[in-house]
Amino acid sequence: MKQIIFLFGLVLCVLSCNNHTKKKISNKTTPNTSLNSSNINKKSNIYIKNKSQYDQTFIEGLVDYENSLKLIDNYILINNDTTYFPEELPLNQKILFKGKKDDNIFELTVTRENLTNLNYGLLIIDKKGETIFDKSGKAILGSLFFLAPENDDDFEADEGYASSEYWDNTKNCSFSIRIGFGSDNNNKKRAKFTYGCEEINGKNLKIDDCPTLRSE
Repeated sequence: MKQIIFLFGLVLCVLSCNNHTKKKISNKTTPNTSLNSSNINKKSNIYIKNKSQYDQTFIEGLVDYENSLKLIDNYILINNDTTYFPEELPLNQKILFKGKKDDNIFELTVTRENLTNLNYGLLIIDKKGETIFDKSGKAILGSLFFLAPENDDDFEADEGYASSEYWDNTKNCSFSIRIGFGSDNNNKKRAKFTYGCEEINGKNLKIDDCPTLRSE
């Protein structure tokens, strides 16, 4: 009789341990792998097919946009509206833009490395051949580019044209590059830039003060 009571108690003990283990396992939180794969933790209605195509700063700039959106290859899908990323510049190819104003020579070199990033180098040289501005870095496409393009004036050709804008903002300098859509009448690509920098004694260059730079 004692052996039967002992065995019955042992069975109850084993069942109790199994139930406790199941409860502990069921209380664990399952990671949201679909969210982590997009690296978006603040907003779950952003779908990104391939995150390597876009700069993280560009992605973070979409977090507060009110509508759901999808980044798929070279376009962005919002509801039923499709907007393509600007691809005026060939991928991984260095393009030189040049212009002149007030005896100063402007040289801008850009290389598009993915759908959102431009590596750039900028020189402004005065009539004495001295460099008065020298800057390089990475400029990133504005996150809300799909709302509307920028508009610039080509005073030499006496016409306006649309463009996409890329930003390189640091603590001491705000810098943007605009790449025009299409080409001018001579099949040249167009670009402009603007800056406000404490690092060069607080000098500023407004977009209308920048000459239209043309590809070489």
